[in-house]
Amino acid sequence: MKRHLATTAVIFLFTCFFSISTYAKQSWQDFLNEIRQEAISQGIRPAIVDQAFHGLDEPNWQVLSYDRAQPEKRLTFLKYRNTRADKYRISMGKTELRKHQAVLSQIAQRYGVSECFIVSLWGLETSYGHYMGNFPVIHSLATLAYDDRRADFFRNELLIALRILNDGHVRLKDFKGEWAGASGQPQFLPSSWYNYAVDYDGDGRKDIWKSLPDAFASIANYLYINGWKHDQPWAIPITVPANFDAQLMSPDITKTIAQWKSLGVRAAPGKTLPSENYEVSVIEPFGGPAMMIFDNFKVIMKWNHSTYYAGTVGYLADNICQQAYTRH
Repeated sequence: MKRHLATTAVIFLFTCFFSISTYAKQSWQDFLNEIRQEAISQGIRPAIVDQAFHGLDEPNWQVLSYDRAQPEKRLTFLKYRNTRADKYRISMGKTELRKHQAVLSQIAQRYGVSECFIVSLWGLETSYGHYMGNFPVIHSLATLAYDDRRADFFRNELLIALRILNDGHVRLKDFKGEWAGASGQPQFLPSSWYNYAVDYDGDGRKDIWKSLPDAFASIANYLYINGWKHDQPWAIPITVPANFDAQLMSPDITKTIAQWKSLGVRAAPGKTLPSENYEVSVIEPFGGPAMMIFDNFKVIMKWNHSTYYAGTVGYLADNICQQAYTRH
């Protein structure tokens, strides 16, 4: 009970602080009116904006509290990976792959990517569509655009979101996601939807919320556009000598496989490095194995700039397809 009261008091003080200081320069309603005019000037119908902004009487304070208090606790790589890609999620992934094998295979062939990775990203982002978030996207984005911290970025996201509604790709009641405005089966921000979403089922809408073919193709298109290489691995476990310079272990440092070998890098027992002399990097995530990472690993890092995340995507993909650090 005491903890609940303390939490309530913190939220109350947080709300008061932002309502008095951060937003004193412009009222919430003036801000929404300004966005409304900008949206209309871009060709968005007034009725769409009015419907989207109806009932938004104040910023979403819960969104701001999440934005200000994101957890900083540092997990080890293996703890992160094994929590997010546990046996249950792997089992679910295998089931979903079998269920949607036909359309996934078609999409994988069309875009030159792996269905294993399409399903893995889908599984990590929304647990295969079961948990897409309940925050109204417009309210979340308007709140974050109103805040000074990343106002320009989220203002642009908000205007794209209004265009998505204007063009009929999603209904307002279905336009929900996580607190920072990402939504749909793959949890795309509106700008990612704009850049990568695909109308694969041909119904005139790029519906990543309700249409699995559209969602799968959109994930595949993201990987394709960002440089996925179907003939390369994503990562291979390695060993390094005791005197290896740890400062070389970074996604930003690239050498040929031959150059890494000259520094003593070897495939882990039971693994083999490719004969092709690819440009690659080596990393050793905190509390995780040393890995040689290929372009596909870095493509996943464009989705989420985290070696933990990319390593977990690859691990889940391999386990869904019962492979182990092989070519995809």
